[in-house]
Amino acid sequence: MAESQRETATADILRALIVISRRGVADARTANLSLSMTDQSILGFIVDHPGCRSVDIAEAYRLNRSTVSRQLAGLTALGVVREATDGSGRGRRLELTETGLAAYDEAIGILHRIVGSQLDGWSDAEVARFARDLQRFNVDHPDAGAASETRPRHPLDDPTGSSNAPQGTPEEKEQQ
Repeated sequence: MAESQRETATADILRALIVISRRGVADARTANLSLSMTDQSILGFIVDHPGCRSVDIAEAYRLNRSTVSRQLAGLTALGVVREATDGSGRGRRLELTETGLAAYDEAIGILHRIVGSQLDGWSDAEVARFARDLQRFNVDHPDAGAASETRPRHPLDDPTGSSNAPQGTPEEKEQQ
């Protein structure tokens, strides 16, 4: 593939991923407990990594610990996440409450049905190939550098006070 074709294909992939993400957030908001994409991803991480800690989430998503802490405080206030009672000291293990698990299951169910309908007409082999390709795509590339060197900083953690910081409510910021 020529370099310009690869760049065009890369741009097409990026646009498609953005559309998928935005649609997923919008569609999941039809659930009883409206969760942002960040909320959904944190709940999903906790489900997929039982006993994880906030630092594990920060490392996995390349976020500052303070960002994860603020997000978890909101999820705790909603009654969907709690610290495991067997933990002690710093880095307590996280778990979903019954409400949290129900909200997560509902959001995932909505998204699963949407993805399933998008795949109508695809063969089993095409679906399997797409799943493998997405899994491969999501693996960190060894040449990408350390997460702390490459990830964007949260605007509130940026000492330069960048004027590019998203403004408005959390929902508006997520859409920016």
